[in-house]
Amino acid sequence: MSGASDLYFLRVADAVLSGGDTGSPLTTDAVGRGWFVEEATPGGSDLNISLQWNDSEEQAGFDRTNAYVSHFLAGSWDTQPTSAAVGADPYTLSRSGVTVVSPFAVFAGDFLPVIDISGIILWEHDGVSGVKNTSVALSGDNTDTDLTPADGTYTLSASNGSSFTVTPTKNINKLNGITVADAMAIQQHVTQSNPITSPYKQVAADVNKSNSITTFDATVINQALLGNPAALAQIKTSWRFVPMDYSLPLPPWGFPEKINLTGVNGNVPGQDFFGIKTGDVVDTYADPANLTVPRPLVFQLNDQVLQAGAALNLGFRAGQFDDLAAWQFALRFDPAALQLTGIKPGTGSPALTTDHFGTYNISEGEIRSVWSQPAGVSVAETGAVFHMKFQVLESGRMLSEVLRLDESALPAYAYNSILEQTGVTLRYDQATHTTQVDAALLLGLQVQPNPFVNQTQVMFRLPEAADVQLRVLDAGGRELFRIAKTYSAGYQQETIRLGVYKVCYFVK
Repeated sequence: MSGASDLYFLRVADAVLSGGDTGSPLTTDAVGRGWFVEEATPGGSDLNISLQWNDSEEQAGFDRTNAYVSHFLAGSWDTQPTSAAVGADPYTLSRSGVTVVSPFAVFAGDFLPVIDISGIILWEHDGVSGVKNTSVALSGDNTDTDLTPADGTYTLSASNGSSFTVTPTKNINKLNGITVADAMAIQQHVTQSNPITSPYKQVAADVNKSNSITTFDATVINQALLGNPAALAQIKTSWRFVPMDYSLPLPPWGFPEKINLTGVNGNVPGQDFFGIKTGDVVDTYADPANLTVPRPLVFQLNDQVLQAGAALNLGFRAGQFDDLAAWQFALRFDPAALQLTGIKPGTGSPALTTDHFGTYNISEGEIRSVWSQPAGVSVAETGAVFHMKFQVLESGRMLSEVLRLDESALPAYAYNSILEQTGVTLRYDQATHTTQVDAALLLGLQVQPNPFVNQTQVMFRLPEAADVQLRVLDAGGRELFRIAKTYSAGYQQETIRLGVYKVCYFVK
């Protein structure tokens, strides 16, 4: 040793790491140990370093007759002329002229230093949230892939080369974060009533990657929300990515979506990207103090007891809503009880067509509705906004039991023209009975068997508590038996026994 005197510290680790004191352990063509030298006063050193190891610490592919001591400098392991180790278990190899201390290792002559290329991918919306499950690919002189965890970080490793390309992709959960409000924001941008001014959000609005924002992008979103698979395919990718050090212009078309690296001779950190969620144009909001959020959009139906074979024409009436610009919701019906036979838009405001309804999962009893326009309209409590026609397949159940909103299929939202979000609800008005003729239909009376001998079961369902009279008549119309009781709301069953006479009776 020559140069200035100093106090030195040495430790030996049981692995040699790709990044010197970080990264993954190297497993071939090396001695599986890392030597770390530190000095009390940095600088001024001129050291001869001898490293010693045992035969059992040599990895596969290591040749002690053709090896060298490597120094981790400037982000990578350096290379040196090779020589043969001396000794006989333990073995020793030396290096002179060391002026800076840092990690050291012993490599075989054909060892290829590992280069780590790393970075982070963050959601452009807040610049903090990592984009999880992004596949990051390395191409060029070497290849590698990595999948980002929740924090959005990635590391790619290359064992040789100096020219590389880093490309992130993510194409899962295309509709994640997308609502009908995004379609409405695109419509407002196209009509210039509320232009999208963020270059990142303009990229998000271009769902079909046409380098433009048109009404077709809004249509694709609405149709995809309706469950149209062809429309979902038009959303070309779930996420797009732009290097963080690239300043997106307005308009943003032609931006880079990868990072090209040349002249690489060591680790390359800081290769960072912003992730842009395709279709997620707006951050819908609600006033936390509940001061300005519009009241829910309420659809109303008359409840009733179902009778098999009946044809239902259900008029969905909407409650008063002064500035309605968009909605999305899904209805779920029981396919065992109802069969959809038609959907017809109403004649009033808003202006609907059958294109605003999706029946792509009708076999599962699912009906979706998505509607949007750039400006709000006033909806009054008059007339039906739309009609749905059903054939009843099963008697005795209440309509409210077999037809409901389904938030799991599509969250039920409504929006006004300034993109304030509220809910959508379906309210049933109680069924009423005005005549005895209507009551038989509404009560869903069933008698099994009927006609009968001696005994039968009478079953019916009441929408509310009521006084009910059951009468048994013979074939000539003569009354033989009567029950008059007060029943609670819901399903009811009575057993009628008339003795042992083998006579045929009728229940009325």
